[in-house]
Amino acid sequence: MLRASERHFFLIIMCCFVGVFSGSEICVGAEPAPQMTASLVPNQTNVGGIVTLTLKFQLPAGAHLAPEPAVKGLAGFRILDQQMMIPDDARKKTDGKKSPDTVVSGEYHIRLMVNRLDSGSVGPISLPYVTADGEKASLKAAAVPFTVLSNLGEKPGAARLRPIYGIIPTQSLLGKYRFWILGGIAILLLGVAVEWWFRSRRQKVSSAMEQTPPDKLAMRGLKALEARRLFEEGRIKDFYFEFSEILRRYMEAIRGFPAAEYTLEEIARAAGKKEDQPLLSLLRRADMVKFADSAATPAGKTDDLAAAFAYIRSTREPVMTGASSERRGGKQYASRRFGPAGKEKAPT
Repeated sequence: MLRASERHFFLIIMCCFVGVFSGSEICVGAEPAPQMTASLVPNQTNVGGIVTLTLKFQLPAGAHLAPEPAVKGLAGFRILDQQMMIPDDARKKTDGKKSPDTVVSGEYHIRLMVNRLDSGSVGPISLPYVTADGEKASLKAAAVPFTVLSNLGEKPGAARLRPIYGIIPTQSLLGKYRFWILGGIAILLLGVAVEWWFRSRRQKVSSAMEQTPPDKLAMRGLKALEARRLFEEGRIKDFYFEFSEILRRYMEAIRGFPAAEYTLEEIARAAGKKEDQPLLSLLRRADMVKFADSAATPAGKTDDLAAAFAYIRSTREPVMTGASSERRGGKQYASRRFGPAGKEKAPT
């Protein structure tokens, strides 16, 4: 039989063992409560300053956060960027590679820009998450004190406001750029004066050409072409190109159709007058030299010029000048010449 003291000692030992085992079971089976704390660095800055909000969280077993959870309680701040920091062992647990009974913990860093003028606090802050059963829940953190400093210094009432350079002009734009403005006006006036001068010159030249009869213009052109001696220098095609151009312009003036742009066949259909046949022969002769490399001799060139002058003299009649004046809107030119006794002179 055991004595009373030994029985008491044995009972004490048994109670210790029972307490140790029961306590370990309680510790193993207990689940930490979800929690979150918030901190702000720095906790004071000016309007437009940047601060970092750090959320330290611990989720219940099997829970997880969304990739970019919507944090609430950040009124008066603009979120610049967010960064989730979860330890590697905790990240593996969220991927389902270990027991879902483990707890996920980590930190959530959010950079904020201050858009408020008043001091106070940030929060209370809530962070949403999804439980193991798929239900939505949120972690809560107490509000964090925050101070908004004045941009006017320690004594805002005594501060003197100044214009912001580049936004509010400090002087008149007219005074700042007056030399550029005056220079631009001077260049503009100079351009207007030059344009007016060129226009007046063109009008004078055009008026002078309008007052000269087409037959005189054509004869002057042929004489000037002959004086340049293009044919004698071997530039035979150049000679006949200008020769044809002068005759086409003359026909255009007296017949009223664009002979300079027409082909020879179109000119033949549009002319339709018997006295124009010599000109058609001259134009055909010129085209043969220009485009078919037909041979041309000095004697042939002389005959072509003589035939051109004869055609112009034979067609400078009132019928011709009337058509040209009606087309140009000018006065008619009388091509007949009268001597002192009133007799008609021979055309020159």
